[in-house]
Amino acid sequence: MRRSFLSSVLALVLAAAGTAQSSAAPTEPAIAAASAGCGKAPGLQSGNHTIQSGGKSRSFLLRLPDGYDPNRQYRLAFGYHWWGGTANDVASGGADGYAWAYYGMLSQSNNSTIFVAPQGIANAWANTNGEDVTFFDSMITLIGNALCYDTSQVFSTGFSYGGAMSYALACARPR
Repeated sequence: MRRSFLSSVLALVLAAAGTAQSSAAPTEPAIAAASAGCGKAPGLQSGNHTIQSGGKSRSFLLRLPDGYDPNRQYRLAFGYHWWGGTANDVASGGADGYAWAYYGMLSQSNNSTIFVAPQGIANAWANTNGEDVTFFDSMITLIGNALCYDTSQVFSTGFSYGGAMSYALACARPR
């Protein structure tokens, strides 16, 4: 039995906050599963990327670990911005700086995570007709074919509207 996407989100949030996770019902550990990009030369580099998703041009910022190794399975973490925020705010830490990049997870990741900061339409995550979930699906497909990550270690977090988007993903794409 694999952990649900939501419990993965909660585990990541708790880990980032430095608290111990306790649970009344223990869960079995997820089995590592390599993405299609494992063992291949990286098909994506760190930086801004634009893709077509649901007939719209959508963008995201990608940050690969230093010394990215295509034979190593990394965690994959999505950081969704708040209403009026931007992907750049999440990736840079905004006014709070590097220590808060990707909600503080970048500085704590020990170079073991691929980070993604998607950009919402009009700086929001309305998910009209499921377009933002479709965007997530498009990013997962592109990243999975181009980079090596452990498909059982995909996480999502966000603040405010970005937190609501993570919740929408937990409901729409449970694992």
